[in-house]
Amino acid sequence: MKKIIDYLKEKYNPLAIVTYGSFSCGMNDSYSDYDCLIIVNKKDNSHDDTVIDGILLDCFIFTKDEVIGEDPDAFLTVYDGNIVMDTDEIAADLKTRVRKYVEEHSVISSDEKKFIISWIKKMHRVEKNDDEGNYRALAFLWESITDYFLLRDLFYFGSKKAVTYLKENDAEGYRLYHDAITDRTNAVIREWANHVINIGEISA
Repeated sequence: MKKIIDYLKEKYNPLAIVTYGSFSCGMNDSYSDYDCLIIVNKKDNSHDDTVIDGILLDCFIFTKDEVIGEDPDAFLTVYDGNIVMDTDEIAADLKTRVRKYVEEHSVISSDEKKFIISWIKKMHRVEKNDDEGNYRALAFLWESITDYFLLRDLFYFGSKKAVTYLKENDAEGYRLYHDAITDRTNAVIREWANHVINIGEISA
């Protein structure tokens, strides 16, 4: 990836570059973008989607002042990112702030967990198979993976990392979630919902 880094250094004269995503962790394939965050003194644009050697860049550009002024949750992608270059430890400081934010927002209260579980239990309405029930099933499917992580006292970093976690740590949960998002029938969504409820009731 030297050609990409050389391109970024030449074009932006960056203070810092942080890579993340599939290229950074070695899980890239022919469909992967090259994800990175670039910190500069001044910028003319906020995003670079240039294609370098057949690889599409997905690089976001922030000024030093923006990085300092924004809340850490705007930069969650750098949590386990790879700092390629760093002037005055700007990127290292940002990464520390992000990690602290994640640590402080990974655990919710027992009451919050009970509320999530209570809402999911209303999934019995999908058995009516009417418009309201079908909508509730799809709405749950959209939100469920986030709820799963909240109920396990884990921070949700997005669908890709979530699915990887399921594969590696909850084989039954992965099977149920995979069936739910693949078949998208109320019956299999309900099975996944019951699994999330069980996870929650153990930890609540």
